[in-house]
Amino acid sequence: MSAYIMSKTALDMFTKCMAAELGPKGIRVNSVDPGAIKTKMPQAFYDNYAKLYPVGRYGEGSDIAHAVLYLASDESSFITGTALVADGGHLVSAAI
Repeated sequence: MSAYIMSKTALDMFTKCMAAELGPKGIRVNSVDPGAIKTKMPQAFYDNYAKLYPVGRYGEGSDIAHAVLYLASDESSFITGTALVADGGHLVSAAI
């Protein structure tokens, strides 16, 4: 688990460093930190764990796609160096 956490943290810091380096050239750098995404696992698995998410469900691929599209759009033109957490609130609920 520690190697996974270290790799995620390294990617978040890489995003910040690249944003600082490339910002003066007009290039924005952001990333998306996705939560659990629903796959072809049995529905019972999702029913048991969906309650751990404040939004009451696992993510769908389209949830992450929308986050990426937002960050790539002009709507986020003043956002750079950000790791957008798209996890249905799981991370914040774990801290409470």
